[in-house]
Amino acid sequence: MAQNPTLPYGHVTVPGDILATALYGLGQYEAAEIEHRGDGLRPSTKVCQAVGWFVENDRLSEVTNLVGTVCAILRGRPVPGGVGRITHDDVIAAFGAEVSKMGLLSESQWAPVAEHLTREVPRGF
Repeated sequence: MAQNPTLPYGHVTVPGDILATALYGLGQYEAAEIEHRGDGLRPSTKVCQAVGWFVENDRLSEVTNLVGTVCAILRGRPVPGGVGRITHDDVIAAFGAEVSKMGLLSESQWAPVAEHLTREVPRGF
């Protein structure tokens, strides 16, 4: 039986496939919440906190999974409470604005993450 790689998170170790599935589910939930609120493209505090934690702990693949899932679901849909259609760049910018506004990451900390997401999300999602 093949072993799944595990990822350390604080004092807990999580199998990689379980974490990926959980992040995909969280991304689906977050996309639905953004649409339901209808107050613009604004990610929730808890999801932004998770993104900030992943970035601080060099877990870009998890950020890509979470933000990429939100992008995949929302891309092409109308901007909630706004005008136009959502692009992956809109979602990435919305996450950057929120994590910066919350003081979780500075703009200079988010810039390389945004560059990574802009390059990776359209390819995989």
